[in-house]
Amino acid sequence: MSRKLNLHLIQWRIVPGEIKENLDKAANMISSAEPGQGSMILLPEMFPSGFYYENLAKMADEYETVVQWMGAMASRYGSGVAGSMAVHRPDGVANTMVVVDETGHIVAVYDKIHLFYVADEDKHFTPGRGTEVAAWHGTVLGLAICFDLRFPEMTRTLCESGAKVVLVSAQWPKARVDHFRDFIRVRAMENQMFIASCNSCGDDGKGLALGGGSTVVGPSGEVKDVLGQEEAVLTVSIDLDEVEHIRESFPVLKVRRRDIFGD
Repeated sequence: MSRKLNLHLIQWRIVPGEIKENLDKAANMISSAEPGQGSMILLPEMFPSGFYYENLAKMADEYETVVQWMGAMASRYGSGVAGSMAVHRPDGVANTMVVVDETGHIVAVYDKIHLFYVADEDKHFTPGRGTEVAAWHGTVLGLAICFDLRFPEMTRTLCESGAKVVLVSAQWPKARVDHFRDFIRVRAMENQMFIASCNSCGDDGKGLALGGGSTVVGPSGEVKDVLGQEEAVLTVSIDLDEVEHIRESFPVLKVRRRDIFGD
């Protein structure tokens, strides 16, 4: 019997600094997706507030409110919820991906390691210090955020940690959305895993157009489904057993030269 996981990627234009408006928008879109028991809802990067640098600390002050909202969504639909937000840390504010289970409890947090210096993330956020995976209904989920996709060693580390699916929250610009799609496919192919990446769309409030294109890719690199540039929900049912099937039928990971390249 195959093991299915239903993924719901919620893509919308995030309004900078307007937490209530963003949470209300997301709630309405989640409702339209009608998530079922045990499914996973994936939200974009910095989904409650966008990159509202003007008052980032205030956005981070709302962490508990946002997590309570995530818990309420999770409990209502019996689903997991994942997405990134601003979180206070002892040395500053982190861009943190949070995963809650269907009871509303936090099961994993990941602070973004690779900060996108072109957009001054390194001037406003403190970087994470390690990767993170989450146990989810008998499988392992890896966590990543946007710019992390450009670094193959990160997804390889998640693979080595047992991840069969990597969830990515993103705010990837329209100008480089082809890179976004290519990186998702390549990271999935080279690690023979599923990658689900949820991007935002529309104008970011500072004149930058975000690319949408939220995508789910399978372990052979096949695109399971992809959105365009408009606000929409992408629902994809994946067969988790496909990962082991691909790895057994084409076992490239087994012949890695660890003696030369290490882990």
